[in-house]
Amino acid sequence: YKTKKALVAARYVGLDVEAVKGGSGEGKVPVLETEQGCIFSSTAIARYLSRISRPVGLYGQNLLEGGMIDSWVEFCTHELEVPLCTWVLPVMGVFPEVPEATACAKEDVKKALSVLNNHLLHNTFMVGHTVTLADISVCCALVDGMQLVLDADFRKPFGNLMRWFNLCLAQPEFKAVLGEVKLCGAAGAGKAEAKGKDKKEAAPKKEAAPKKEAAPKKE
Repeated sequence: YKTKKALVAARYVGLDVEAVKGGSGEGKVPVLETEQGCIFSSTAIARYLSRISRPVGLYGQNLLEGGMIDSWVEFCTHELEVPLCTWVLPVMGVFPEVPEATACAKEDVKKALSVLNNHLLHNTFMVGHTVTLADISVCCALVDGMQLVLDADFRKPFGNLMRWFNLCLAQPEFKAVLGEVKLCGAAGAGKAEAKGKDKKEAAPKKEAAPKKEAAPKKE
């Protein structure tokens, strides 16, 4: 998801950025290769792309807005992405779940979403009156969570945030990179995990078949 914010920013400024996949390069820090040199780390790349076209306004219309955008990008990185990854990555099978860590992560995610929801009560976008890198960063960070763990009940208190999230997803530049984002259902990952457990429990029941071997005892 980290490279997606750079790809969305590239769409806004009209640049054709190719995301190379495959080989031993997968999973490593993304690098943007230009004729003048290379830029690494997804946030640095997104910031560079956002500053290319001043009229587009991805980095705000003045220094103050630029500072506010930086603030939200940092908030996204430290207050939202960290706990959200702790919750989402185990569901994706990236690493085993640690129940205690997941419980703490859920609370931290809730706090981060509350901050965003309160901010968006009186703001259409994160900064200013148009889409900026702040919107791109937060929206891209939320996508996996919205699809996998943030179910309808969890999202319910965050009406302002959901209005903004859907507004971002409706933009052509976001759609071109993120595609159609299907929100997590009412049951969330919980039901999927429960079904998985039920299936696992069903297996031993099938093993009960060997009891039929009791027939020889009648002899």
